Amino acid sequence: MGSSTEDRGSSDQGLLVTWGCEDAPTHQAQTHMALARHAAELLRRRFGGRLEDAAGGDGAHYCIPRSTLFAEDGAAVFGAAGPDPARFFGGWVPAGLLATKAIVHPLAPGETPPEGWPAGFAAAACDVALVGASAFTLAGAAQAGRRLLDRGPVRIKAVGASGGVGQFVARSQDELDRVLERAAEIGLLDGGLVLEEHLENVKTYSVGEVMLGDLHAAYVGTQDLTSNNAGEEVYGGSRLFVVRGGYPELLKLVPPEVAKLCAMAMRFDQLAERELGLVASRRNYDIIVGTDHAGEQRSAVLEQSWRVGGASPAELAALEVFDRDPARRHVIAASVERYGAAAVLPENARPYFHGTDAEVGPILKYASVQDAP
Repeated sequence: MGSSTEDRGSSDQGLLVTWGCEDAPTHQAQTHMALARHAAELLRRRFGGRLEDAAGGDGAHYCIPRSTLFAEDGAAVFGAAGPDPARFFGGWVPAGLLATKAIVHPLAPGETPPEGWPAGFAAAACDVALVGASAFTLAGAAQAGRRLLDRGPVRIKAVGASGGVGQFVARSQDELDRVLERAAEIGLLDGGLVLEEHLENVKTYSVGEVMLGDLHAAYVGTQDLTSNNAGEEVYGGSRLFVVRGGYPELLKLVPPEVAKLCAMAMRFDQLAERELGLVASRRNYDIIVGTDHAGEQRSAVLEQSWRVGGASPAELAALEVFDRDPARRHVIAASVERYGAAAVLPENARPYFHGTDAEVGPILKYASVQDAP
């Protein structure tokens, strides 16, 4: 493994910095810092800590933001030059709402469009999304939920939730009413709710494309679930088939049924660039495959991620292989999250966090690679 040093001198020339990441002992913050250090090694830059703490400079830094950038954050990172995918690992959109899962579906009946709402995006993306609606009021959520119940069970997700938490399934009107009333009580509607048809026997795929310096890769893989320290089923990692190059190179090496899923992600991605003004060097899309209430198999884009995420340790692990071996065309890389004090770091894996988090308890996060078949 490589090493890095912090340098917060008068110039940030040649530095890699983070943005929006608190210097805290949480597993999320420490994982983000570990990802930034790994990226600095690959880019052969010095790690300079948080941009918020830097002492000025000529703006020639490379940035790993914690979240998708927009508006003022983008100006702070890029300055007057504007968003440039060669200068950060993540994504930028004109407004924060555009980075959330709310945009996947049209507004619920009777809802007043929030500021910056992309009216045409959901209509354009409906052929690659599940049937659903986004709501910001109890009345809108209730009306959308009732309509969806006519098709079968309804999955309800907080717009700001991630990692499989903050989700509920309503199979009857009574269950729907209880979930929505509770969501209103605890303020989830303030940030918005997504209501969509619920699928059974599901498998979730990740499709993405990343660029870091001269390194360029695309991938498809599956997500893993695990039990957290409270016994809840949450995100447990991703196993990715990663190819050097972009989506065209990926499509040449996957079977037709997988290529179909990749094509859905590519369509969503193209719409985001056209309709939302997306600028990104890291693009990741969750694709669900499952059975609807009528017994039909369905596949759809669940949501987008234009920031470092759960699959990012695997992304950087694959890029490191390509950096080390220019002849290598593809690799299998995995990011893994396991809870409990008994979790063990495998040999040759790169740890991103291994300790006890004040909120979630003992947790281990790491990345590993293996030869592709």
